[in-house]
Amino acid sequence: MIRFHRMLVAPALAGGMVLAGLTAPLLAQEGAQPGLKSAQPSETQDGAAARAKLNASQAAAAQAQVAGNVNAQADYERQLAEVEAAKAKIAADAAAAQAAYEAEKLRRDAEYQAAREKWQADVDACNKGHKSRCAAPAAPE
Repeated sequence: MIRFHRMLVAPALAGGMVLAGLTAPLLAQEGAQPGLKSAQPSETQDGAAARAKLNASQAAAAQAQVAGNVNAQADYERQLAEVEAAKAKIAADAAAAQAAYEAEKLRRDAEYQAAREKWQADVDACNKGHKSRCAAPAAPE
């Protein structure tokens, strides 16, 4: 059992030494280059210019989107007006067709009523003895 324990401890110690050896150069590099920050752009000058450029870009994009929305709204309202005009035409055509139907129905009803009244008058006259108004006898089949 002791051997097994030694086998686990030895690699762990070796791994720790390797890690310590690798981190030392990294720690040394952090402190070795203090002048690197001065080579970076100034936050106040370049940052403000970058923000202004981005703000202008965003403002232009927003204006383009607003213009597109205005155009889309105008197109929508134009198309909506066309649809409403088409609906109004359909309703007017339907009303005209219904009016024509009703007029034709009244005309036919009046024609039928006139024909019926004439027939009834002929029947009454035939029954009173006016043979000229009697209907011709039906032909034998």
